Amino acid sequence: MSVKLDAQTVHDRLTAWLTQTKPDWQGLTVAPMDVVLGSGFSAEIFFVDVEYDEDGTHVQRTLVVRRQPKTFEVVFESDLTLQANMMAALDARGDLPVPAWVGKEDDAAILGAPFLVMGRVDGQAATQRPNYNVEGWLVERTPAERMAHFRNALVALAKLHEIDWRDGFQFLDRPDRGAPGLDQYLGYLVEWHAARGQGRKLPILDAAMRWVLENRPTQTDTCVLWGDPTPANVMWRPDGSVAALIDWELAALGPRELDLAWWLYFDDLFSRRFGVTRLEGLPTRDETVAIYEEAAGRKLGNLDYYDIVVAVRMGLVAVGAFDRQLSLGNILPSNTSADNNLMTQYIAEKLRLPLPELGADFRDFMRNMTPVKEADD
Repeated sequence: MSVKLDAQTVHDRLTAWLTQTKPDWQGLTVAPMDVVLGSGFSAEIFFVDVEYDEDGTHVQRTLVVRRQPKTFEVVFESDLTLQANMMAALDARGDLPVPAWVGKEDDAAILGAPFLVMGRVDGQAATQRPNYNVEGWLVERTPAERMAHFRNALVALAKLHEIDWRDGFQFLDRPDRGAPGLDQYLGYLVEWHAARGQGRKLPILDAAMRWVLENRPTQTDTCVLWGDPTPANVMWRPDGSVAALIDWELAALGPRELDLAWWLYFDDLFSRRFGVTRLEGLPTRDETVAIYEEAAGRKLGNLDYYDIVVAVRMGLVAVGAFDRQLSLGNILPSNTSADNNLMTQYIAEKLRLPLPELGADFRDFMRNMTPVKEADD
């Protein structure tokens, strides 16, 4: 049975943890909170207002607390450690916009799950719900402003890729999966595919996995990858500059093309494949590539190949989401959406495979994609 933590307990435990973790924050006070922590989706992310003195300066700021979700794993081997390591390493460099790093706690007894703490960033992301092409602050910008916003994000992405991974990012190296770079990245996908497959047939994903292994390019570089570069993970200031790049749970080593292919994949998903018209001014695929290449000072190669690689990864995310919905009883075991969805449709289009049927099963699957509150154990 999970024990719920009332707001006062959360406040007191977090105050004690911050006091111990940040001894330079003199006279620390934490504002009253109304957060009650339990299981399921309750308060996986919440905000905390704090005050303290540091180096003779009185500071008032808002912190973000992110707990490790207890729910069904959608991203293979997802935990807070990778995100924490990435944020700490990037914040220490100081040359890329990321949330200020505070600390991480592995002891689940404190807040009911491991958690990390970072500074809150003032800015706005391009939301996926509602679709940023349809509703929200980006709709209110001019075409030129939209172009500037996205250009600045792509320039920041190119700057990330300039980092030598051996300079503080060795934690990304997974030699058990192959040599640093594309070999390791594909090794991760192979493990993820095997774990999600569970012996069942996933014809489109299985075919795509074989294809990426058989058609891998030979000339690649090895960069620090964001892993999840999308407009939803960029915080912009009103002037269009980038306030922060966020969400590092898919960070890895690999060719830079993987990050750009992921950005392009989501651009296509939230426009063409959702049947939505892209906002005027947002860079086209060719313009996106050109902006990145100019910022990076180099040409990209084999993007058609990397399009499939990232589609496979997104297809595996969809299988995880499918299995989670199945575990909650939201869809029937006979539902076929694990291999018949928008992600596999994209793969089938690219590889000229028979297109999956997106019928009633798919509609049931998508209807339940919004997280629901689960009962305590």
